[in-house]
Amino acid sequence: MTVMLFFTRVFLCTGLFFTFTCYAKEASPLLIKICVADHNKAPMFIDAKNEIPIINSQAQINTLNELDLAIDEVQFQYQQMPWQECISSIKHGTVDAFISGFNALKSDYAVFPVNKQGKPLDKYSFASLSQCLIGKRRFHSKWNSREVFQSKAFSLAVANGHFVGDAASEDAFFIEHTFTLQTAIERVAQGNADAALVICEISKNKVDLSQYYQFKLAPLFPPINTSIAYLAFSNEFFYKHKLDANLVWEQLANKQLAGIYARMLQNTSSVQNTHYGTKE
Repeated sequence: MTVMLFFTRVFLCTGLFFTFTCYAKEASPLLIKICVADHNKAPMFIDAKNEIPIINSQAQINTLNELDLAIDEVQFQYQQMPWQECISSIKHGTVDAFISGFNALKSDYAVFPVNKQGKPLDKYSFASLSQCLIGKRRFHSKWNSREVFQSKAFSLAVANGHFVGDAASEDAFFIEHTFTLQTAIERVAQGNADAALVICEISKNKVDLSQYYQFKLAPLFPPINTSIAYLAFSNEFFYKHKLDANLVWEQLANKQLAGIYARMLQNTSSVQNTHYGTKE
């Protein structure tokens, strides 16, 4: 009888152990490895029809953290790397997701939130990113009175990771590429360029650009271009974890991260206060 009781207890304890172990495994959040394009290693030239501005990766990570906290079922892990490495890693399934603009070619190796016709659903987007020209008062006046077909009339400092947009817009500028936004702003403040490009709106939420007032620079609205960023998943991840991917997209739609992203971008961006270029 004692032996029977012993084995009964062992059996119950073993069963409870496996039950708790299985429950713990089920309760563990699903790890999602997200590639974040390193804005310090952004490609110098970007096809504006296919991509989004590559800017301030830390602001993007901080914003994604807000989404991560809202979803108990998943946990985000970030890997920063150059843009082309993000694409390669998505194709090979070594990362699970990335922030990207949509085009049909990417649908071969990544899954975007799309409708039955294969068109992206903006309500599930991460954010729309608008770029504005920024310059001094004199530039504002000249730009607003320019002739429509005026070519190469203005010099534009374009920081690494930014882009003008369509060919018609580019025709208006003599473009000088710089490695950093700091350098682009310096060029304008010193009078060596008429304007630079900055992110001025995130999904209609204006970014606070008052830090540039010290250099007598102000953004010019409306934006010169707008592109939409999506959180897309690798094919391998999506077909294994479709429910989790859809849950993330649903939370993106509910969370309204654009305002948070605009604040994060302001909080993690700064231009050094030097003594150049205060003259008109």
